[in-house]
Amino acid sequence: MSRRLLFILVLITLLTSGCAVTEIAQDQFVSIKNYTMGEFYLDNRKYRDGIVHFQQETFENPSDPKAFYYLGRCYLAEDKNREGLIALKKAVQLDPGHADSHFWLGVAYAANGNPKAERKSYQTALAMDPDHVGALVYMGHNRLEAKDYRRALTYYNKALAEVPDEPQALFNRGLICRHYKRTPEEIQSWRVYLQNYPQGAHARQAAKYLNMYGVFDYRNHLIGIRSITLGKIRFEPLTAKLDKESRKTLDFLARVFEKQTRFELHVLAYQKNNKALAKARARSIRRYIMERNRRISSNRIKISWFDVPEKVVVGKKRFREDAAVNFFTLKRNV
Repeated sequence: MSRRLLFILVLITLLTSGCAVTEIAQDQFVSIKNYTMGEFYLDNRKYRDGIVHFQQETFENPSDPKAFYYLGRCYLAEDKNREGLIALKKAVQLDPGHADSHFWLGVAYAANGNPKAERKSYQTALAMDPDHVGALVYMGHNRLEAKDYRRALTYYNKALAEVPDEPQALFNRGLICRHYKRTPEEIQSWRVYLQNYPQGAHARQAAKYLNMYGVFDYRNHLIGIRSITLGKIRFEPLTAKLDKESRKTLDFLARVFEKQTRFELHVLAYQKNNKALAKARARSIRRYIMERNRRISSNRIKISWFDVPEKVVVGKKRFREDAAVNFFTLKRNV
């Protein structure tokens, strides 16, 4: 049983038994109960159960703002945007001093296609709490959609000052720098984003943007039927000893490849003018993958090494990487 549910049961027991009722007013009890249950439904993604629960709560306790607040959020999570808007309007009406309610009302306005009212709700939330990260980020989205890039960037930077790894602000900051052709800032934005969020559709896009500038700190690889983003494989200087971050990268690669049983992995190591070092690094990678994942047989990993730079083609541009490792997969002949 969760602590929140246990807390509710204790309160209910106290209330129904008549013990300590004078210490807990009825409206306070209802508010605490609805907060606890609301967080439970949201944390566990039980949105439909939450809707049923808070529909009853709003009927029985129509003056409690938290019941309408959580009903609205559950509605939004189930894409019932009109119902969510109605519930959140009521929550704000009952408790106009709650910044989170204004923020989520803005989200509801956005879902219902009303950007003007959306922006006003975020402004109200920020007037109450200037450091409200959600309102800062979504105000940035609102301004970005309106092509007001300067203000959007200001809001994203404020959000990042509060939460440096906020994913949407990090990614959209890169897009805005790209719009303004601030290439050094854009490159740094994609690097920071990928350091924090190296996987997913946005990571693949960020890696593509980096590669367009000839920056190959991260690259996308088709491993079997899955496209993944991998950080550059690095070694300690002049050796074949993998550095710490590269070991983590290979751990992830091995987990993905292990499931692609119909494919073999090809590891290509490049080191300009040093074939012996390239060979040692290719072998080091294969050895590490096999030691960390015993389910991958040796005949599923093929290695090659070259004493020339890797030639990388990105669109119409051609680049050279003096020291590099690349991966691709081919179907096995079984």
